[in-house]
Amino acid sequence: MPISTELKQRILSAAVLLLLVISLTLWSVQSFTALCIVGGCILIKEWHSLTKARGAIWLLLGIAYIASAIAALIYLRSENLNILLAVFLVVWTGDIAAYFVGKRFGRHKIVPSISPGKSWEGLAGSVIASAVVAAWLGAVAPIPHAILGAVFAVLGLGGDLFESALKRRAGVKDSGALIPGHGGLFDRVDALLPCAIFAGLALYIRLNS
Repeated sequence: MPISTELKQRILSAAVLLLLVISLTLWSVQSFTALCIVGGCILIKEWHSLTKARGAIWLLLGIAYIASAIAALIYLRSENLNILLAVFLVVWTGDIAAYFVGKRFGRHKIVPSISPGKSWEGLAGSVIASAVVAAWLGAVAPIPHAILGAVFAVLGLGGDLFESALKRRAGVKDSGALIPGHGGLFDRVDALLPCAIFAGLALYIRLNS
């Protein structure tokens, strides 16, 4: 089956974004921190566009949520680069697996009123792929194995559905138009945000217990 123009665009823009993120992540803590701050500002702007009709309290909630995730990412980079890269890889693998498995086999929708594209089959693919990658990474990074991967897949789905609910309430398809083929930045990192908070808290508790 030939690759559609939309899928080609998604792959190309994802590759460019991946190269930028990995380069700045590996370069230094400072470059990664700058990336996170810029990304956080973009996310808050997109959040505000989705929730401005719901009042100031929603803006404050969004700032707290996004700032917590950004702080967790910077903390992970400062404490252990390997863990941060492992979080990226597990979350991204789960996202990709959910997309392709859901496209090919998705028949049973999870919450069609919020996100018509999310299926139980896609979630199963995400859980399995994330668990396999996390188990493999367990040999090279100090993280739990397959169970953590499965937890990340479920947390990622929760973040995705949460953003979908915000978009449905706002009456828009995407959070923005920053990334060709993907929409806004929030569309691209909705699964990463809760996973980052979870991983940051887990590492902090581990190092300070």
